[in-house]
Amino acid sequence: EFGLAAPAVVAEQAQPDPDFPTIYFPNPEEGRDTWAMVLAEAEASGCTLALANDPDADRLAVAERVEQMPTGTEGVPCSDGGFWRPFSGNEIGILLAHWVWTNHVRENPDMPPKEVVMLASTVSSKMLRAMAAAEGFRFEETLTGFKWLGNRAQHHEAQGSTVLFAFEEAIGFMFPQVLHDKDGVAAAAAFAEMSGALAARGVTVADHLEELYARYGCHAGRQGYFIAPSPAVSQ
Repeated sequence: EFGLAAPAVVAEQAQPDPDFPTIYFPNPEEGRDTWAMVLAEAEASGCTLALANDPDADRLAVAERVEQMPTGTEGVPCSDGGFWRPFSGNEIGILLAHWVWTNHVRENPDMPPKEVVMLASTVSSKMLRAMAAAEGFRFEETLTGFKWLGNRAQHHEAQGSTVLFAFEEAIGFMFPQVLHDKDGVAAAAAFAEMSGALAARGVTVADHLEELYARYGCHAGRQGYFIAPSPAVSQ
């Protein structure tokens, strides 16, 4: 339905294996070590976009090949020059939100913006709120977790509103027309479609993100956590 070419796939990770023998921790949030094989395959295949799901495919991580990294940021070097530029969950979220909004406006030019709702969790970037204020659609913030985002989406739909999208900074993205939960497969398809449309006009995803910052205001964030393997420490 998206009209996309078949992606290059990491053969060693293509089939389910509960032991996850190719990786230390099977979560693309964990950084470059979890990305090693997908970036190697993307580079070998001549791809400029790398997409990674977690094992149950409800999260999506994205990296794009760029010539230079922005000052103060760190990418993964390519063997023949350039870098893989990873996008945070907040960055992916605003990129997808703008993409679905752009498509909605084109397909529904007569629908008042106030009939449209998008959502994000309270720990996520406030850039979607800024976008809503600029474009005129409604924005709601919920507690952390897709049970809240999904329930509120269904509430707004029951009131007759159109809910286009919701996201959380932990690389979770929801398209209510498909599923009232985070869905890494739908997010991957939508992101690939967006990337192709941008490439057709000679714009990278990273450049487009800068366009959105210029339009809605620059929003920065930094994520981190501490690992406490001892139950005694956690308690």
